[in-house]
Amino acid sequence: MIDYLLRFPSKSIAEQFGLANGFAQVDEDGNIQTSLASHTHALHEIGQHNGDGQYWVLFRDLVGIPIPAGGEQFIFWASDWTVTDDAGSEISIPCPEFNPDVPNIFWA
Repeated sequence: MIDYLLRFPSKSIAEQFGLANGFAQVDEDGNIQTSLASHTHALHEIGQHNGDGQYWVLFRDLVGIPIPAGGEQFIFWASDWTVTDDAGSEISIPCPEFNPDVPNIFWA
């Protein structure tokens, strides 16, 4: 299982990405409906934070879904990211929950 914090330049770009990759669909009234959960993922739309127009989404990959082409550009943080410390050990990069520029919601 991998958690992702995604940041899109706008809601419309987030919706287009979701449509292109099967995480959203257009309903019979022409509205975009997000697939919030399935056997492969869970998703929570955070929305705008700090009024900067950026659109944030939490995405939990339950089964190892390959990152869709172009998706890397929207990943702000991933739970499987690591760095090497001074001793040469690999350590996890903690979620950015205390950063005022980042929504403080893990998991909704």
